[in-house]
Amino acid sequence: MQTECNAVFLFVSELTGSFVAGSGNVDTKIGCGQQDYINNVFLELDLDCEEARKSLHENIWLERLYKELDQYFMLPVGSDDERLTAVMSGRYREDSYDWTVPIEIDATSSMCQIIGTLLNDKRLLEMTNVIGDTLEDAWKIEGVSRKKVKCAMTPKLYGSSQSVQSLWTKHHMTHTAEEISIINNELQTGAFGIANAFKDFVINNCTPKTDMDIKIGEDEFSVRCNRFRNVGENTKAYKIWDSLDKRYNIVLRMETSQVPDLEQFRLYTQTLLIHNLDSQIMDNVCNKVMNKYGWGIPVHDAILISPAAAADTRQWYAEELETMHKNRKSILQGYFRSIGITAAAEAEWERLQGKIHNLEGELVVNHMALK
Repeated sequence: MQTECNAVFLFVSELTGSFVAGSGNVDTKIGCGQQDYINNVFLELDLDCEEARKSLHENIWLERLYKELDQYFMLPVGSDDERLTAVMSGRYREDSYDWTVPIEIDATSSMCQIIGTLLNDKRLLEMTNVIGDTLEDAWKIEGVSRKKVKCAMTPKLYGSSQSVQSLWTKHHMTHTAEEISIINNELQTGAFGIANAFKDFVINNCTPKTDMDIKIGEDEFSVRCNRFRNVGENTKAYKIWDSLDKRYNIVLRMETSQVPDLEQFRLYTQTLLIHNLDSQIMDNVCNKVMNKYGWGIPVHDAILISPAAAADTRQWYAEELETMHKNRKSILQGYFRSIGITAAAEAEWERLQGKIHNLEGELVVNHMALK
């Protein structure tokens, strides 16, 4: 039962933001959640601000979790001063407890987790908590705010060819020349750089077609190009009956002729790989959660569950990444063939391999990969 309660404390620290990534391990984060509960911590929100109101649900969630923890520790209503004694004395239940308020656990950048697993890159695996004891924030780069890092890296690693400066300007983010330099240096030599190089390899070397039969692991399906370009206009005549004049009238309509834009469609190949593997993982995890616990709600790379299911869910997620790691070469080979990457790209692939900081030995995934 202590494990279930600690799962709640971990989520509380996520909601309050009290745990600073890179400052400790899972026990440190649990301790942050415990202190939040003891001190009845909520987010300070200016409800006159529209942006702040978007976080109001987090305070509602915290309020319900705190009440649930009071019931778990068998504290009377309004006994905030007794929380410290209950937590520090280790008054954890030995019998079962039916949790009524769900928690959410989610991956630390599943995109970087998947790329790191496929490439066996130690840096990507460490920064996404797949390996290592210290809990990290994948979007942390010294000298640039987390929000700016995520705003730039997410679209770039999914296929955007826009510069960092353009992406920040698009989202109305002021920036300095030093910040641009830091990000560009990371894209050249850092962990994000190998992820970006992998994206470039996939997009630049694929041979997109209007209809493609895709293979990603055991998943096989077809996709059709959904990007089009205009190639001209045609005039088309329609014969329409006029009930007032009792005759047919001719109506002319200009129609734009379109053809599949395969150059735009190639940008989809990186997103296709990541999102499909992301979905495969969460489908498998959620099926196991449903079979054992009766309910679970997946949301992309996150899942809403009972605290009772947290330990198992984290273990099942870890097992999925370990399986992907073992099969990474066949997954990539099958996908590359299906999107038309040929032997002509072998030299470029070898150069990319040379930039990887390889993890030695078998991958043993930290369960906090799903934080």
